[in-house]
Amino acid sequence: MDRSELAREWAGALEQIIYIARAREDVESGLINALGELADATCGEPFDATLVTATADRLVELGLTSPECVDLSIKVLGAQMPKLSGVADLDGLPGRLVLVFGALARGFAESMRHRLSEEQEALTLALIRARENAESALRDSEARFEEIFSTSSVGMAITDLDFDVIRSNRALANILEHKGGKLAVTRLDEIFRPDDLDYLRLRYQVLHEEGSPPFRERRSLRKSDGEEALVFLSASVLRDPDGTPRYYVTTVEDVSERHFLESQLRFQSITDALTGLPNRQRFEGRLEEALSGKNAAEELTILHLDLDRFHAVNDGLGREVGDRLLQTVASRLSDMFTEEKATVARFDGDEFGVLVEHQPSTPPCAVMAMRINEELAEPVFVGNQGVAATATIAVLHDPKPDLTPSDLLRATDITLRRLKAGGRRQWGMVDEQQNATDRERLNLASTMPGAWENGEIELEYQPLVSVPDRNVVAVQALLRWNHADGSLDHERCLQALAETGLSLPIGRWMLSRACEELKSLPGRPVLYVELPKELAGDQDLVATVQAVLSDAGLAPKDLRIGMPVQALCTPDGMAEDNLEVLVDLGLSVVLYEFGTTSGDLGCLEDLRIYSVKMATRVVNRIANRSSDETLFTRVIRDLVPLVRGDGTPVIVGDIDTAEQFDWWRQVGVDAVIGDYTGAPGPATSLT
Repeated sequence: MDRSELAREWAGALEQIIYIARAREDVESGLINALGELADATCGEPFDATLVTATADRLVELGLTSPECVDLSIKVLGAQMPKLSGVADLDGLPGRLVLVFGALARGFAESMRHRLSEEQEALTLALIRARENAESALRDSEARFEEIFSTSSVGMAITDLDFDVIRSNRALANILEHKGGKLAVTRLDEIFRPDDLDYLRLRYQVLHEEGSPPFRERRSLRKSDGEEALVFLSASVLRDPDGTPRYYVTTVEDVSERHFLESQLRFQSITDALTGLPNRQRFEGRLEEALSGKNAAEELTILHLDLDRFHAVNDGLGREVGDRLLQTVASRLSDMFTEEKATVARFDGDEFGVLVEHQPSTPPCAVMAMRINEELAEPVFVGNQGVAATATIAVLHDPKPDLTPSDLLRATDITLRRLKAGGRRQWGMVDEQQNATDRERLNLASTMPGAWENGEIELEYQPLVSVPDRNVVAVQALLRWNHADGSLDHERCLQALAETGLSLPIGRWMLSRACEELKSLPGRPVLYVELPKELAGDQDLVATVQAVLSDAGLAPKDLRIGMPVQALCTPDGMAEDNLEVLVDLGLSVVLYEFGTTSGDLGCLEDLRIYSVKMATRVVNRIANRSSDETLFTRVIRDLVPLVRGDGTPVIVGDIDTAEQFDWWRQVGVDAVIGDYTGAPGPATSLT
């Protein structure tokens, strides 16, 4: 969503509750400017609250002058700013927005308070001038005083020094809920709370001193029914020309609605709007209390849930059904843990968290995890659509108290990612050792874009050797990362690449760079490049290959393209179409990662495959076999002749020992690649 769209939505919402005496386009222009300032503040490091309060000042000047405007604005911005272009992808966005909205609310409150203070100052000035001006200006001053006194939204009272009320305005009567617009007491101190009476009399007495400034304090005053009104109470003294105190001027600004609004904002900042559950921020706060607060739990469990394939509900049945399902999940989780000392929260999207502080009756972690999925499996009907949910659950039991809530939730996040790779409705305990390995892999992946940009990732080449005569029939392009902690080979690069969104650009770069480096080599060996799954199914792959060949001056016969079985088995994918067009152009296509899925032989039968390359998992399992008579070994031994009997050559990679080479040679494969037949090296090593 861009700023103009959000500004139109914001302006339209404001029109429903307030009249702003400006043209609609002027209002939208002002809101667009405000959105830009709020977005800059959200992105700023460190956060600068003064930028947001300055924005609030300009919004009040624009005409947003009521608590209802503030409440509505926070609701609109809270719902839509996470979708705003330039803001949506920020790390830690919920926490940043809490800071922005808190500062915005304070800025609104302060700006409106300044506006009311200006009215009060104008009134006091009018009173002073009414006594000091010459006779010719007296009537004008009195008229001005009368207008301000009667129409101001601030309550006002003029009393003598004994607190006897000489005059009060309608606003004061309304604030204290006195009937008929008239104050029903004769003494000002009758509206003071008994506990404040002595203190306030003293504060008024201090005003008698020459040069004493007016005071302004937040206080509670008594209403006509005995209840209390929260106000800002201000007082000053009027003096005779000789400086003798004569009257008190008291102003009362009702802040009950503002106080309620501030409470609402605090509530909204820690509550999920859709489900009414605590949000991630409140969950982390409660977790911190349970870990190290005054009443720290002796034993606790964190259950981190991620609903399985929730996007299918949203995309297939619509967001209304998805929202209803989320509300149902929230309700059922809350009901499940009613008897426990537990906090149930919604984090983001389709993620929920449960913090259980154990009691003697608390069931084991496994029971809690399984019960959650049993409860969620009951369908909820929206119209005539019955939908249900399953969840993948990461469980962290009795964590170390010296870890922070963010550390613990990062651990459950990593565990969730690993569990979801294994299918739906999974649950598992957080494994610290496995998480450490995963964190290392993810840290490596996060630095890969910078490494590529800085030229740390290079290509090297490994010979593909014919088994019968050991001649080189092609060279395979491989990635190598010159990392500060040591060189990373092709396999480690692919693992990191799988965690990033760089498969397409690095795959294209690898193809182009390899063709460029090999075009001028003597004898020009055939180049073999294995495409990542994403590039194999890219709709621009054919154009990319044609451009690369043209730029390098290579013919189609000089390049062999590897496509993974997983890409060709994807329903409605582009990989199969790409393969057919590439073959029509004269290129040879190798089906790699062969031997691990049920669709392998179907691809081989249906598509024009030049050769197949056995999957790394197959090669490793054969290398670690216990005997030549295991079922898996016999299947592979029979599979190779079957494939070759159809006229398709078989390639095997990861051949690092003579024993491996001999075994596969006896099985009848056509070509191998691995350290045993030739280690990887730079393009210059091929000359």
